[in-house]
Amino acid sequence: MSENRDFGFCPRCGALMHNGACTSCGYGAIRQPQQPQSYPNQSSAAGMAGGTGVTGGPGTSPTYVHIAPVKQKNHTVAIVIGVTVGVLLLLAILIGLIVFAVNSARDSVSSQGRRDYYYDDDFYGDYDDDYDYGYYEPQEDDPYYEEIVDCTRTDLDYRLQWVVESVDPDDPEDSCTYYTTYPILEMEGSGQTESINATLRNLAGCYRDTYKEYEGGISTFGYVTLMDEEKISVVFKHSFYKEKVTEVRLDARSFWIESGKEITPEEMTEIDRELAMRFQSQDKIQNEGVEYVQKLTADELLEILKNPDQAVYFYTPVGLEVGFNYETGWVTVTIKEQAL
Repeated sequence: MSENRDFGFCPRCGALMHNGACTSCGYGAIRQPQQPQSYPNQSSAAGMAGGTGVTGGPGTSPTYVHIAPVKQKNHTVAIVIGVTVGVLLLLAILIGLIVFAVNSARDSVSSQGRRDYYYDDDFYGDYDDDYDYGYYEPQEDDPYYEEIVDCTRTDLDYRLQWVVESVDPDDPEDSCTYYTTYPILEMEGSGQTESINATLRNLAGCYRDTYKEYEGGISTFGYVTLMDEEKISVVFKHSFYKEKVTEVRLDARSFWIESGKEITPEEMTEIDRELAMRFQSQDKIQNEGVEYVQKLTADELLEILKNPDQAVYFYTPVGLEVGFNYETGWVTVTIKEQAL
């Protein structure tokens, strides 16, 4: 706290006073006697509209006409508003950082060499379940599956742990890197998840030995597209970074939780000509008709859907997703009412 007795506010006009005198209207200043001239009458001067000056002649006491002081700006309100806005902005930033940490932990790579990083899927408890981030959340009543996204849960007998592996060159100008992130399952008192985890590790790292063959290296992202007490589906998206183009390939695996065995495509649906024709029909609705798909005959498409090196099958909350890899990418369609 500080105090300055030399300054104040004028009771007449509200301006700053210095040493007892107003710096604006002169209130409180010691005035020199006026020279003998024609002085107005006090009563007439006091009645002048808007009169603000001194009336009378030499030796008379000045008469002031009171004018309400100018209302000062309420700086306290402005400060309170500013602090409130600042607090809200800080909360928004903190929430954004938490969201970023939850959804981008798998993007953490080491600055040098290889790094393996683990984090639990339920590390943040139920925070994610109560917050709407605006991301795509597939629902059972959706007409079709729109995008490959994680659809994880923390209320099951098993839980997920995410693994990140990366290899970065020592040369900062070398952009050829290897990166993969994938889930592994943990269940107390049970060993059936070991075979599942072994398959997931092998699939996530299947291109590690060849990443230097591409100018920008290779990245593999794993997604849990469905998990419940009975089964789990995991999709891997492999990206091969060439000089002028990025090639993408999908791999998918589904497993029975109780036995740890892989669910075969034949267990998921009937792979026949009817499926091939349904695939082409759904492709027009879901993908606006991919040219490569629409040019295939039903028999040609059926052969692709039977080929384990090309076909992909995985579960989602919307239904069974069926697709395949081809020369310029991959394509899938949703087969409703086919999920186990």
